[in-house]
Amino acid sequence: MLSALNAPGCRRHPWLLLLPKEEREGGGGSGGGVGQRQSQQRAGGGSSMPRAGCKSAGSWSKGTGGPEPGQISLVVFIGLLFTRFWFFSILYSIWWYLDQDKPRQGGRCSKALQSWVMWKHMRDYFPISLVKTAELDPSRNYLAGFHPQGIMAPGAFVNLCTESTGFSSLFPGIRPHLIMLPFWFRVPFFREYLMMGGLVTSDKESIAHILNRKGGGNLAAIIIGGAQEALNARPGAYTLLLRNRKGFIKLALLHGAALVPMFSFGENDLFDQVENSPGSWLRWIQDKLQKTTSFSFPLFHGRGIFQYSFGFIPYRQPITTVATAHLWVLQWGSPLQCRRP
Repeated sequence: MLSALNAPGCRRHPWLLLLPKEEREGGGGSGGGVGQRQSQQRAGGGSSMPRAGCKSAGSWSKGTGGPEPGQISLVVFIGLLFTRFWFFSILYSIWWYLDQDKPRQGGRCSKALQSWVMWKHMRDYFPISLVKTAELDPSRNYLAGFHPQGIMAPGAFVNLCTESTGFSSLFPGIRPHLIMLPFWFRVPFFREYLMMGGLVTSDKESIAHILNRKGGGNLAAIIIGGAQEALNARPGAYTLLLRNRKGFIKLALLHGAALVPMFSFGENDLFDQVENSPGSWLRWIQDKLQKTTSFSFPLFHGRGIFQYSFGFIPYRQPITTVATAHLWVLQWGSPLQCRRP
């Protein structure tokens, strides 16, 4: 990496260090590689990346399936219309219309909700921990690249959307916002819960709003691999999908934000997944569904309540999320500078 600093163009554009060697030498084309880390437990297969491109930030962070609270919220909203309390749904619809742009304008974070005791129980179940390796200057804004997605990304949620692991104590003055698929902010009632947790939509305008806030102290976290990466999530395998997903680097450059890498060890160890290697009939169906619906449909299982052989409760495996690890981050200036955090 140190020798790469002297590569042509790096001193002026250090973000090139984040691109594959062939792209750096060729001026940063649209191709790219897939970083992969495998353990001795289980080898992860290759990946077939769809040409999602970087046309919208929504292609960088997509959900893996419908959260159960969202389904409940929708049923309650519709159900109230057929009761004597129908006017609650009507009044909320008016509020919803007037407030429709709020998820793209930073949301409305609630420290009270983020400090609920139940989040501490959720943290202790796995357990989940957050490790800081460098300070973040509260006078600047940051764009974090989170990996891996896993099946449900509990590490990202617990560390960035709750105070159970002490994010505000580790990084004083930094307000985290986790990026989520815009669809879920159209679900009545559930959208309020999401925004109170600090989640915002994955639209470019939404991310730009956070990175352009005056005074600094804002962090937007993007799960880079998104829904497609969930299809590769299995114990011991870490497959990073990065090709055609480098638009977040351009956003950081455009808005003068620093890039913060975040890696969540153990995120893929929570569920077993049915074998779906690239080229198999199952993976072909999953890829087609993902391209059509923007959601991925991994066939997974974990443990049960009273037995450990089968169920949909995640295994109790430790999750350790490391923020600002010793990788290169962006420093905006004239010319741009590379530094280690």
